[in-house]
Amino acid sequence: MKNNSMLSKIWNFRDIGDQLLYVYEKLVKKDWTANQTNAHSLRQELARYRPELNDSTTIILHQKNVKINDSIKKVYSKEPIKITPEIFHRLSKSDPIGLPKGKRYHSCALVGNSGSILHSGCGERIDKHDYVIRCNLAPLAPFKVDAGLKSDYITMNPSIIRTRYRRFRTRKAIKKFNVDVSKYSGILSIPCFGIRLPEVMKAFKLFKGKKPKMACMNTKHFQSVIDFWGSTGAIDKGLSTGFYMVSMAIQLCDEIDLYGFWPFSSRFESNKTDVAYHYFDNIRPDTAEKHHAMDQEFSIIVQLHNLGIVNLNIGSC
Repeated sequence: MKNNSMLSKIWNFRDIGDQLLYVYEKLVKKDWTANQTNAHSLRQELARYRPELNDSTTIILHQKNVKINDSIKKVYSKEPIKITPEIFHRLSKSDPIGLPKGKRYHSCALVGNSGSILHSGCGERIDKHDYVIRCNLAPLAPFKVDAGLKSDYITMNPSIIRTRYRRFRTRKAIKKFNVDVSKYSGILSIPCFGIRLPEVMKAFKLFKGKKPKMACMNTKHFQSVIDFWGSTGAIDKGLSTGFYMVSMAIQLCDEIDLYGFWPFSSRFESNKTDVAYHYFDNIRPDTAEKHHAMDQEFSIIVQLHNLGIVNLNIGSC
């Protein structure tokens, strides 16, 4: 059969997952137009659900929204964190995001960790956004052509403390942590659950070089985002960091571009290609998929894309 025949252009799908990602890719590749009416409606629904989803100053703990001896409930755990004087005095004196009440950033880039961003050449476009959000301390310089260098808000999951930095048990691990974070600017958001917060603060303080401001993620805000999407019946597992950040960006930004969001191990274009789970390492998706409903989350992201609320970039720039 000749390569230019019509039958050569028809895919032979191995399973329903292949069919799904093929359809998603076709949907996302349609011309995209921002729809501020839909974005405003979703923000209003978030705001009506709980007060903290109407106020960007609740996203991070700071000395104006928490007091010494307050107990902060952890996400996915009954054990709370007590705000000791040591923790309190290391929190920002006011909201580090710093948006005036009722204001948002005009354009935001949210950079996920999917290998789909490799060979995209999107780095320059990402860095032109007013505010850039990144997930889980992904390395910058080696991937600047595809993922850019600018950072305004960076997350760090508890699992990174356990695996990449060995729970800060050695001087070598502490040094690696501080050298890594020194590559960033902006805010490094530490979750107040699943880790021993004072140890992170101590490790962060030891390094005297350039580094972002450390901030403590407000678990009340995180829990409200979990509960909001759970109330829709669309997600029945814990949220991934990436999906939480999408919801946070809807509060913070007028226009949102997503890069590196593709939870599948393959892509369909003119030829089917493999996609790494992360663009910067060789981790397998097995562990993450046990704890997060990636398929459910991505289904919502694709729908938000088609509603003009977020712009999901999966190709080259």
